[in-house]
Amino acid sequence: MKLKHLNIIFAGLLIAVAGVFYHVSDTFKMLPGQKDIGPKAFPRAVCICIIILAVLLVIDELRKNDDRRIQIFNTKFVIGVATAALVFLLFKRVGFVLCGIVSVFVMEVLLLNEPFKKAWPLVTAVAVLVPIAIQLVFGTFLKVPLPKGLLAFLF
Repeated sequence: MKLKHLNIIFAGLLIAVAGVFYHVSDTFKMLPGQKDIGPKAFPRAVCICIIILAVLLVIDELRKNDDRRIQIFNTKFVIGVATAALVFLLFKRVGFVLCGIVSVFVMEVLLLNEPFKKAWPLVTAVAVLVPIAIQLVFGTFLKVPLPKGLLAFLF
């Protein structure tokens, strides 16, 4: 399939999903004491931005004369989807940090442009440090309820 067609289809899906979320944001209720903006303002602003960017993607693709073809289901795609599914299934049991380490590591390796032998220290460091930093900032300081899983004794 042509890359141009895939980008237009993806932009259409983004517009549809953002439109649904924009509509659903109407159901958010104002809490007592809230004035002016309310809970639907931020989701609506994000949806509008997504719609604008998707329309710009369609315009850009229609203006280009690009006939590149792309294979949709290659090995990297299957590994990425399988990793995402595994993380989704094990998220509550294993916890955010361990699932984050696995998913970031796999995605980094899949997107790597240089030999793994050369980049493994940086890939490993980022895969370990980013989920831990997110857990500390959001889970510990901001009190966002992230699943602790197997590492509950640490956080």
